[in-house]
Amino acid sequence: MARRTFVKCGAVSTGALLGTSGASARTDSKEPETEPADHGLLFPYQFRPGSRATVAASELDWQPDRFERSYQTHVITYDHAPSYRAFLFTEPNETLAPAQSLEFSGVERSAQTAGRGVVTVGLDFDFE
Repeated sequence: MARRTFVKCGAVSTGALLGTSGASARTDSKEPETEPADHGLLFPYQFRPGSRATVAASELDWQPDRFERSYQTHVITYDHAPSYRAFLFTEPNETLAPAQSLEFSGVERSAQTAGRGVVTVGLDFDFE
């Protein structure tokens, strides 16, 4: 009987030890900090100056091969033509939520200046 009791108690204490060490590991992990996007990249043929748009899909797993670094990829629909969709690329730590409305505030860099074949545009979320 003593041997069975020892094995049973040993298994319980090992399980408790592993359970608590896993819990402490989870509390140490931090979520990446995000901030609202203030600018984005668009292909020139998809950019409509002064237009309002709505985010249709967010954080897609795709971006053009020509980009040297990673960006968040979003799909937007223009409010004046909802069937017209465009790709909007933002910095990795900047977020856009699905169904979020935005307006293009102006061109910050043209496609020729950026050298990547994209237009850098300002994004405005506080409009009436």
